[in-house]
Amino acid sequence: MAPESARLKARVERLVDGAGVTAPAVEVLESVDSTNGYLLETRRETGDLPRACVAQAQTAGRGRRGRVWHSPPGASLALSLAWPIMQGRVPPAYPVGVGVGVIRALEALGLEGVRLKWPNDLMVDAAKLGGILVEQRAASGGQPGWLVVGIGLNRQGAGALELDRAVTDLATQLPGPVPDLLELAARVIAEQCRLHPLLMGEGLVPLERELVRLDCLRGRPIEILDDGVRGQAHGIDPASGCLVVQFDDGAIRHLHSGEVSVRSCEHG
Repeated sequence: MAPESARLKARVERLVDGAGVTAPAVEVLESVDSTNGYLLETRRETGDLPRACVAQAQTAGRGRRGRVWHSPPGASLALSLAWPIMQGRVPPAYPVGVGVGVIRALEALGLEGVRLKWPNDLMVDAAKLGGILVEQRAASGGQPGWLVVGIGLNRQGAGALELDRAVTDLATQLPGPVPDLLELAARVIAEQCRLHPLLMGEGLVPLERELVRLDCLRGRPIEILDDGVRGQAHGIDPASGCLVVQFDDGAIRHLHSGEVSVRSCEHG
């Protein structure tokens, strides 16, 4: 095991000690095209153990709806976790719960004001701090299925990304120094380890009050980017993970993240 991997595993084990959960096997890679892709491509080589992968640089990270992004060394946290799925189904609200877990980890580091923009963006006011991508592979040939959770956070230098939207980073938002990559990764991984059994067993329902606090679209006018239809967001349904929207014609719908993209009419 590389020295960085051993240090990260020790930090995760310390953070989850006494929580009744098992720390995953961890790898720290110097560079990889996609941490999600790496865990999926190597899933048959490691049996059925949970795994985590952190990249110091990522060249072709995966985003929602096929978007690709990269992170130069030290600029971002690029990590993925892979959970074996032996049987049953993954609750549809699971990806939203991942966002709650990431925000918990950031709040423990002293960062206030991070909110979840359904379904997978982490925001501070109108600026994007990070994002989440959850992928699944079905069980086959006696091998388990896999649930892979990709998490990206801007650590520093977000202003140099030259994106067509507002972005921010931990260096801008934290009141003190930015944690080193391994400490940040350990905090995020440990929180996901604590939440994973709950999300698989009960979904978002036990987190409903927390979800209301963290939902940045709740009560805001929104626009469906696919067709320009507008309405008001009424919150995230904890049973399904859907965004509940009342449209201008009075109709109320539960939107699935795979169907549409939305934006706040107030700050994009």
